[in-house]
Amino acid sequence: MTTTLFIQSLLAGVTNGCVYGLIGLGLSVIYRGSRVVNAMQGDFSLVAGIIAYLAMERLGAPILIAFLGGMVAGAIVGWIVELLFVRPTRKRGGTEESFLLVTLGGAFAVSAAALLFFGRDSHPVRGLGGNELLDVFDAAIRVHAVWLIVLSLAVVVALRFFYTRTFIGKSIMAASIDADGATTIGINVPLMRSLTFLLGGAVGGVAGVLVSPLITIHYEMGLLLTLKGFTAAIIGTLGNPFGAIVGGLMLGLVEALAIVFVSSGYKDVISMTFLILIMIAIPNGILGHRGRAGG
Repeated sequence: MTTTLFIQSLLAGVTNGCVYGLIGLGLSVIYRGSRVVNAMQGDFSLVAGIIAYLAMERLGAPILIAFLGGMVAGAIVGWIVELLFVRPTRKRGGTEESFLLVTLGGAFAVSAAALLFFGRDSHPVRGLGGNELLDVFDAAIRVHAVWLIVLSLAVVVALRFFYTRTFIGKSIMAASIDADGATTIGINVPLMRSLTFLLGGAVGGVAGVLVSPLITIHYEMGLLLTLKGFTAAIIGTLGNPFGAIVGGLMLGLVEALAIVFVSSGYKDVISMTFLILIMIAIPNGILGHRGRAGG
């Protein structure tokens, strides 16, 4: 294997890892604020990608406006999911398994709706920088992929600031840790849970508009993104945003190296084996109990 091929695989691994990390980040945000494992996270990204595509290709909107519209669409879908699905289930005493099944059903419904209204064909989305490439030690990486990496890290930093420095972020954490106690000090717990899904949907929207130019939009992409993101979140410790990005990068690099050293046909098998080994060796994820408490 040449040095160029190795660097190319590392660049691909980091890019894919940031995608997985962003999906896992949204999962962690929602789990952190509501203790709900959201099986619809990838579908927030699917909706965001579709909205961005329609805004650019059908309405002629500038790329940044289209991306912003996709992010807003993801946030709105997240809010609707909490309002119509999660909240009624919680009022009826639903368990964690109930929330998982409800959101899983919602994921299949979104995929079916995308198939019905958007078709079964894949649709390419224009990326930041178009199709321009950057040379990195004779290996190539798309300008859009560089933006994806930079913006992924920016989202993590912004969320860290949000949870530790803002009143709303602290209120969301308080409502998640002790709902009754939070209510007694005047925190609107239902509103905080809605904001959690709104925020998770927005993160999913960011992931959707950033990944769409790299993989094209397809009605089935939501579930695949959810599985990869969930794997990243579990590896990094579910509920810790920073851990989700670290887990995503680890997963992306394992897949990229598996393609180079083994075969592309075995990358999913190897990545899932990697997850199993991590869970056996470190059951609480790489950031441990501190990560589950919020990092």
